[in-house]
Amino acid sequence: MQIGAASSGFQIIANANQQVSESAQTLAEVAAKREPQQNEVVDAMVSLSQAELYAKAGAKIIQTESKLLGTLLDVEA
Repeated sequence: MQIGAASSGFQIIANANQQVSESAQTLAEVAAKREPQQNEVVDAMVSLSQAELYAKAGAKIIQTESKLLGTLLDVEA
């Protein structure tokens, strides 16, 4: 089994997606409470921001590998 940058990028995006789901669940639970704890909201929002950055990083990894492969193919041609 080959492991490349694209696989790593997709895994990072999948992890970010899982983090978004968990944060959304936390926010939904907090919204259902009458007196939510402020730190729960802040933690969930920070987690959402982190997940966004992770997803962008994963996409950048995939994009970079694609460009690199394109460049290698251009050199070979």
